Amino acid sequence: MQDVKKVNIENKNNIKFKRDRRRKNNMTGYYILVIILSLMIAGVLSVTFAFNVHSININILGSGTTEYSKEELLQHSGITGGENLVRMKTEKIREKMLEELLCIDDVTIKKDYPNTVEINVVPSVPAAYVECKGGYMIVSENWRIIGQVVEPADEKLIVVKGFDPVSNAEKTVMQSKDTDKDEALKTILDEIKSQKIENMVEIDISDKYDIVLNYDNRIKIKIEKPVDVEYKLQYAYKIITEELRENKSGYLIYRNSLGYSYVSDDEYRRVNGSINSMVPKRPGLPETEAADDGPAAAGAPPDADTEENEDEDDEDEVIITDVPPVNAEPQAGW
Repeated sequence: MQDVKKVNIENKNNIKFKRDRRRKNNMTGYYILVIILSLMIAGVLSVTFAFNVHSININILGSGTTEYSKEELLQHSGITGGENLVRMKTEKIREKMLEELLCIDDVTIKKDYPNTVEINVVPSVPAAYVECKGGYMIVSENWRIIGQVVEPADEKLIVVKGFDPVSNAEKTVMQSKDTDKDEALKTILDEIKSQKIENMVEIDISDKYDIVLNYDNRIKIKIEKPVDVEYKLQYAYKIITEELRENKSGYLIYRNSLGYSYVSDDEYRRVNGSINSMVPKRPGLPETEAADDGPAAAGAPPDADTEENEDEDDEDEVIITDVPPVNAEPQAGW
């Protein structure tokens, strides 16, 4: 009788399972190795042969016109073509151009894969002359210092006094030693531009609590603190253009709940600029009873010579007029 050999089927199954698992693990490792090698090759290619610059586009943005040709801008960027986009340091290129070119406010370098570079340039637009040591700085709309002069020459630019800048170095952004003046001046300039106010020739911010704007070299607008600037400028401009005659010269003084008061130059000098000593003249109340004597009381017409003299006196008389708000939104303190 032949012996029967026992076979451990469970043992065979375990061996097969381990063999399959080992083969699968080997394949997984192989795939990972292939992926790593592929990434390494792609990385080497991307910083050597692939993504090299073949096209350079230069765009002029904003409302200004550039003093530089596209060839000059390209030269100062340092990009010649063939550079690798992956390795290109766009921020360094930006800093280089801002340092070398005076009349640009900003520049951005954009990578457009696979092989294009976009250079976007914002030209400087002169906005104001700002008083500084030795003369005036020419400042752009973005507060970049783009030049210096002894005296302002362009009548279209506003002159700023009392700003007290930290530095007058060209190609830097203007800052005041008093940060409150930074914010105040920015707010005022932005409002003048947005409201399209013409003929504003000067801003004196020496005292940040008593700011004075000069309109057309004849009306000085005292707005006090830089609060509710939008309303104050809108209100003052309305009075100047619609309420005051063009030959008027004096001060518009903002007095909180009373709004603006107009004061002539002579009267302002007479009281040495103290608005507290000025009491607005109000129209007299109508007469309810006739006076006991005098031609006016009897209803007689006034003498012609007397009336003419009164008119002449009115020309010399300085009247402080409280002007009510004109089409303006109610403000706190009214």
